[in-house]
Amino acid sequence: MAILFHCPWDNAAAWLAALEHDLPHDEFRTLSDLTGSGGDVAEIDFAFVWKLPHGVLATLPNLKGIASLGAGVDALLSDPDLPAGVPITRLVDPLMKDRMAEYVTATVLHHHLGLDVYDRQGATQQWQRNRTTDASDRTVALFGLGQMGERCAKRLRALGFDLVGWSRSAKEISGVHCLHGPDGFEEALAAAEIAVLLLPLTADTEGLMNAAAFAAMPPGSYVINCSRGEVVVNEDLIAALDNGDPNSRHPNDGHLAGATLDAFAVEPLAPDSPLWAHPNIRITPHIAALSAAATAAPILAAQVHRARNGEPMHDVVDVAGGY
Repeated sequence: MAILFHCPWDNAAAWLAALEHDLPHDEFRTLSDLTGSGGDVAEIDFAFVWKLPHGVLATLPNLKGIASLGAGVDALLSDPDLPAGVPITRLVDPLMKDRMAEYVTATVLHHHLGLDVYDRQGATQQWQRNRTTDASDRTVALFGLGQMGERCAKRLRALGFDLVGWSRSAKEISGVHCLHGPDGFEEALAAAEIAVLLLPLTADTEGLMNAAAFAAMPPGSYVINCSRGEVVVNEDLIAALDNGDPNSRHPNDGHLAGATLDAFAVEPLAPDSPLWAHPNIRITPHIAALSAAATAAPILAAQVHRARNGEPMHDVVDVAGGY
């Protein structure tokens, strides 16, 4: 049998080598093989892909499964010609969960300890000690309580932060005040001194963090987006960073203190994006939870074996729900 492999990353060769090692009896084919003389498409029964052009999967008549090479599946689900009835899996790798937790913990601490403020003070050689807040007195709200969210909660809980979590449906996580639904969303926003976005991109989450959401957060709060760029309305974020309460003691300060953004609707982020120039926005190039070929290949190979043996695959996406 054959597997379609589409990986636009700069380390695609390493991914292919790892997958060939774990699936030595399979032939791997790329998009160029489909358009050339790369064999019969009916031989392809599985696809490992990331941001595959729409319509390609519909040309493969014998697919048993489709596996995303990352945690996100929104690019797959937006394909209008997505084959019906073919299970889609997202990549759930313990290493990715650890990487996300490390990124979130580091970013939360950077703001919690005031290092972002000290960075700005250092640029002007300003020696000034600022007020400190203990972790137990700082509320971090996790929006999205999937496996990534749970791992982040575990790390932050160990540091003593007061944790609130929000998800679409009810969850229970030790040490986290879990909320759900529309009312729970408002309550989570009101508590979120630091908001960590770990949500999938769905019709319900697109534009979720907008002007109303930012206004509902406490003054001086901070936003960390590790989900998808479309979850945040960038224009509203900038406005919330720039426009404070005119009656406050510091009318030139914005309602939000700052933001760290790791995901964007269009990547790479355009050079002329106003996000680059904003002094209270820190940008990272979608590195919060990079997947790794060495640990992902055995997981993906196991999915293939399950599908071919007629067994249910793990981490199958709810296509209707969007994740």
